[in-house]
Amino acid sequence: MEEAKCGQAILSEEDRSVIARAVDSPKFKASPVSPELLDSFNDDLASFVSIPYTSKSRLSSLYGPGLDVMALLCADWKEACAQGALYMRDAKTVSFATHLETVSGSAVELSIAENAQDGLPWFLSYVPIADRMKLRRDFEAKAPGVETHTQPVASTSTDTDTHPVAAPLPPLLERNLEHMQQTEDYLDGPVPQDLVEEFASFGNELSSFAWTSQRWTDTIIEYAKRDIDVTALLDRDWKFAFSNRIIRFYEGKVIFPISVLRNDGETPVEVSITRDRKMDRPGALPWRVCYVDNFAFQKVRAGRALTDWAYLGNIDSMIESLADYALDEKWGFEQDEDSKDYSILRSYLMYTFYRLQSENKVLEDSDKGIAAFNTGLVDPTYEAIYACFSPSSNGCPWRFEAFCKAGSKQWGKKLVASFDPLPQRASYFEKKEDLLFDGNRTLQRDVDHILLDNIDRLPEAFLAEELRGSSDALEALSRAVNADDDAAKKAAYDELREAVEDNAKVKRRLINRLDDAIELAQKRVEWNFKTAVPAFYPTKNTMSLLLPLDLTENDRPDVALVVELMESGAYIGQTILTMKMAYNNARLISRPDSD
Repeated sequence: MEEAKCGQAILSEEDRSVIARAVDSPKFKASPVSPELLDSFNDDLASFVSIPYTSKSRLSSLYGPGLDVMALLCADWKEACAQGALYMRDAKTVSFATHLETVSGSAVELSIAENAQDGLPWFLSYVPIADRMKLRRDFEAKAPGVETHTQPVASTSTDTDTHPVAAPLPPLLERNLEHMQQTEDYLDGPVPQDLVEEFASFGNELSSFAWTSQRWTDTIIEYAKRDIDVTALLDRDWKFAFSNRIIRFYEGKVIFPISVLRNDGETPVEVSITRDRKMDRPGALPWRVCYVDNFAFQKVRAGRALTDWAYLGNIDSMIESLADYALDEKWGFEQDEDSKDYSILRSYLMYTFYRLQSENKVLEDSDKGIAAFNTGLVDPTYEAIYACFSPSSNGCPWRFEAFCKAGSKQWGKKLVASFDPLPQRASYFEKKEDLLFDGNRTLQRDVDHILLDNIDRLPEAFLAEELRGSSDALEALSRAVNADDDAAKKAAYDELREAVEDNAKVKRRLINRLDDAIELAQKRVEWNFKTAVPAFYPTKNTMSLLLPLDLTENDRPDVALVVELMESGAYIGQTILTMKMAYNNARLISRPDSD
């Protein structure tokens, strides 16, 4: 790039002064870029930094329409290097000031990060969304006659924000955080004492020993619904959570709640940290944020609702008796060797009860000593089968007694004598849109959740093919497949997720292959509408459609895409399920009949 385009000539004195003022900000002084790293940089940003496609549109919005965005970007970088307006945002990310100014007088910052893929050694990793920023130029445009460059607006706060203009932190939700301590996950997942001692040695600030990538920073801002200082939020809430031991351990990760609520309006979002596998690199921190969980908690655990409500005795015998009573059906999977495998039926009964309970269709009469619900199954003559219970003193309010038909034998007669009308079947849909996939609607997909969070659900052959070129990813996949125990398997998959996230080329390849499979599935639905199978998603208590995805061989689905119809009228592919999981969810609605 020519000097005229990438030099200082296109920046005014006022532009340079915005960048120069940033040098005095505490965060620039606290985390300077090492001389060795500075020596490796070039004044010409375009010579060693690649610009991802998604960043280009953000840059255009940020700098303004009709401008030479690359020339301005390169000029800002060159001036930032000359003024020393750079700092280490984390162990592998460098942030630098630009000439763009916020109304508070702060310089807008961009970030570059080490590039793990082939090509240029660095890439532009962070460009703020212009609509979320209070830029001086936008305010001045509304006030005719005001000169383009003015002195910065006085600010009463110290400029320590991770983002240029940060909203005040949400209040510390002490009561909500303390409530998490009494939940099953925290009671059953104490953090090992050696880790507690290690964290205590680091001090109170999470940022002193764990780094947060731009992905998770943006995720927390999205969940908080305002542009907050994520580092300050995590430091404050970690200090409270750790000092009060509101932390838990799960599959090698340490998890703590923060003062941002999930969609249920009650339960805090949780942040997971894990050891950084690249912690031996100079300047690297030993831990990193690896996940932010915003999934709404269930007030009742779907899979345990029945066992919490009733004492079932020998569950295996109970399930087998129901299989013998009901219309003949295959209640196990072909690859299961046990001829008396009733895993599908067990799942069906547990989640059907959860749905019935949420619909208030489980009938109870303590005075008459009976409770009952409609299983949704029928006998060979298509008579409904009910489950009946008597009062219990075994820690649950009810005790299982028998499956029956209305009016038949002891409990069938008692059922009719006690309830009119009889218990109703679970209902799952109210409109045809819940049952049929409309190919005219837009289908989006949650790529990170599908390909990263659920990478362990993808077939090994598919991953081995698409991960070619990444030795780190292939080694992690091999360790995951050959792991001797669940803990080792989970740890290997965590490394695989990080390896994929760090390699944009491999991640793009996975995304392209996923999109090909989704497009093929949509074409199959157009040919045969029954290809999209209605299903109940127990963990969200919602209806969804399942689209079979062929990832390894044609006409042999490997996973199912869970598609949900949104209020906007568009579909979103929320996650993927293994074929076993998909069948279990679909069987709650009806016995699947689809190619």
